[in-house]
Amino acid sequence: MVDKSIVKNEPVPQTIMFADVSGSSAIYKALGNVAAKRLIDAVIHSMRKITQAHNGEVVKTIGDEIMARFNSPADACRAAIEIQRSSQQKSHQSEQQLALRIGMDYGNTLVDGNDVFGDTVNDAACVAHIARANQLVVTQNLVDALPDELRNSCEEFDRVNLKGDTEKCFIYRVIWEGPEENHEATRVMHINHVTQKINTKQLQLSFNNQIFVITPEDVPFIIGRDHRKAHLHIDSSLASRDHCQITLQRGKFVLQDHSTNGTYVQTPDQNEIYLRREEIPLAGKGTISIGRRAHQAKELTISYQL
Repeated sequence: MVDKSIVKNEPVPQTIMFADVSGSSAIYKALGNVAAKRLIDAVIHSMRKITQAHNGEVVKTIGDEIMARFNSPADACRAAIEIQRSSQQKSHQSEQQLALRIGMDYGNTLVDGNDVFGDTVNDAACVAHIARANQLVVTQNLVDALPDELRNSCEEFDRVNLKGDTEKCFIYRVIWEGPEENHEATRVMHINHVTQKINTKQLQLSFNNQIFVITPEDVPFIIGRDHRKAHLHIDSSLASRDHCQITLQRGKFVLQDHSTNGTYVQTPDQNEIYLRREEIPLAGKGTISIGRRAHQAKELTISYQL
């Protein structure tokens, strides 16, 4: 059970979980206020029971969301997996589609009565907002604190700035889906293998007889005219100082244009796409042209390949 003897305002390691009903507004519109509230109350009740069964404590409920705390990261992860599976079962048994999104972090918190405060709470809330329907998203701190059989279910999901952080960090998605009889579904690969898999994900750029190999650790990768800031320097008045950047989102390399003149992206099976203050995921191979179409300015065209 959660330790009730914690001294007020003394830092104590806790796992914080936020879990909420995704798309609850649509449920209210579909079912009406009374039926929708009855359904969401039942979901909240189920989440509370599962939390308590895994030695956790619900700190508070906020509309269609619960906030819970656990002493053990493993207990928290197992509770979150069971909450997702239970929700999926209820969705299959009813006519109303139910989907939950869950975010968790592990670290020192300040406990005041039944409430908790601090960076761990903020980061758990942050990854919960990043999670989409039916997803369970956790921080690096939580992954590192899990036993192997649970850690093996974590796969790299994104690289983000958590609240207040200036450096990007990896967040992970816990793979909980699978046949109900496979409750050892937390078995995919060791986190070292996950890291190796992440490191093999590379984007290669070719420009002006130069080769740039970008891995998830290298993003954001800046392309532009400012030689002091850009990783790939474009010496042209058509290029903005920070013309475009390559980032990692949801495990994909994404090109983000920040420029005045725009960026053109083309693949072998797609017409040239013009971006201006927009973004596009990069897949397969193609070209990135700075400020002009590729056929108009070959000297400003970058080839890419995943």
